[in-house]
Amino acid sequence: MSQENVEIVRAMFEQFAQGDFSRLADMADDFEWVSSPELPDAGTYRGEAARRWITAWVEAFAGFKAEATEIIDAGDKVFVAILQRGRVRESPTVVEGHWWIVMTVREGVISRSEAFVERAQALEAAGLRE
Repeated sequence: MSQENVEIVRAMFEQFAQGDFSRLADMADDFEWVSSPELPDAGTYRGEAARRWITAWVEAFAGFKAEATEIIDAGDKVFVAILQRGRVRESPTVVEGHWWIVMTVREGVISRSEAFVERAQALEAAGLRE
C-alpha cells in the first residue's frame, strides 16, 4: 500500500510541476491543510477552506509551479521535498522557495498535507530520520 501512496503523490506533483493544479479537487472531502507558521494566514484548514487557501496561494503567482525534488515512503505518510517557483502577480519579481510537505494518504486519496520550512521538522512529522 505505501508504494501506491508514493505513486499517488508523485502523479500529483508531476502535474503541479507543469502548473496544473486541477488534482486539488481529488483530495478527500475532509482534506486538512496545515500551513507552516511562517506563511501568511498560517493555520489549519479543512475541506473547502483548505482548497481555497491553497488555490489563493497558487493564484498569487503567475506561472506558479511546484516540483517534487524528493519523495520518501513513510507508510501512510509521504515525505515530499518541493521547489516552488512563480512570479508575484503585478510584479516583475520571480520567487523560488524550498518547502517540505508531509502528505497523509487514506483509502487512495490525500487526506492531509502539512508544510514545513525545515527538512528535519518534516522528516520527524513523517516518522523518518536523516
